[in-house]
Amino acid sequence: MQNLNHSAGETSFRLSAYPDDEIYCLEPPGYRPDRPVGLFLFLHGGDQSTPKSAPYDVYLRPGGTLRPHLENFPYLTVAPSAPDAPDGKRWNRPGAPEYVEAVIRETEKRYSIDPERIILGGYSMGGFGTFHLGQLLADRAAGVWLGAGAWQEADFRSFLGTPVYLLHGKYDCAAHYSTPHPGPRHHDWCGVSFARAAHELMLRYDVEHVYDEHDGGHALTWEPTQMAVRRFLAWALRQKRDPFAPRIALVTPRGSADPALEERHHTRWLELNEAGDGEIEFDRIMLTGPNVAWTIEELNAQSYYLTKVRHRGSRILARYDGNNHFTVTTENVGVFTIFTGMPGSDPARPFTVECNGKRFSLRAVECGRRPPYTGSLRMEL
Repeated sequence: MQNLNHSAGETSFRLSAYPDDEIYCLEPPGYRPDRPVGLFLFLHGGDQSTPKSAPYDVYLRPGGTLRPHLENFPYLTVAPSAPDAPDGKRWNRPGAPEYVEAVIRETEKRYSIDPERIILGGYSMGGFGTFHLGQLLADRAAGVWLGAGAWQEADFRSFLGTPVYLLHGKYDCAAHYSTPHPGPRHHDWCGVSFARAAHELMLRYDVEHVYDEHDGGHALTWEPTQMAVRRFLAWALRQKRDPFAPRIALVTPRGSADPALEERHHTRWLELNEAGDGEIEFDRIMLTGPNVAWTIEELNAQSYYLTKVRHRGSRILARYDGNNHFTVTTENVGVFTIFTGMPGSDPARPFTVECNGKRFSLRAVECGRRPPYTGSLRMEL
């Protein structure tokens, strides 16, 4: 347990289901329980040996790499300890989504949180984690920060409806670039190719995002990286979750396939009730050039290309067009549900769903979900 300064807004708590993990909090200036604030949920970096105190020791304490930017940041910052794992992909393990959701629930019990202003972000190992968890939990977030991370396989349409801030240093893999990392960074650890490939795919799929490739290296202490963090936090303040985002995708399994994709059968106003029997395509990044760059020439030779892989799964691409009308395309889906309550929709009228070129007319029935979802349309294909 760290010697936290409660007068400076530093607190911590533990979850009964995860008694070994400390969750560190930094309250915003002037926090009052009667005024809901946004939540910045930060996933820390490191590797399998990084101590449980790293969220505070490295990032949140006075002198920590994020602390100068958070002193006047009007959101509550919460930084949990990463689950234990045999390697540096601790946020990518099965059970991590449930762990992060438990942290959010407990934080909402202890603080007055605006549920429409939750930012999920991570850096380095935490960037690996947000490439993965960001897709699984996109429906909970107002925005996702992918900082200096990596991925293997993904369908970035899982982010549709949730804006993304994609941040990476141009010289992340450069040899002797900054004092904390005197040796070269490996291309397959967290080279900028991962961000460039994700940016290419997000443009292809029209995923709302900011691409911030700065002139720094990997370490957060480097000035270009610090300036990029400032830009991200300014962006974060402008984000607000839309529970009825008009264009969303439900892909299962999903994540970053590092080490594995995970099943999750719901997102926002879509739920998969019965999967078909078949496979769907995912994008995969393939790195090229030398894995270790000792010279600028070797660094410039590091690149990537994209290919496709197939896994057993289901995908629903859905759009609400307004006026009680939906357009949907499905792959390997037997039954799914649309939850209604969209602003301007009329529950007294039938809804029209154009699915895979066929037109269906349905009336919404009570759904039993919490507001703002008020009705449901069950689609049997």
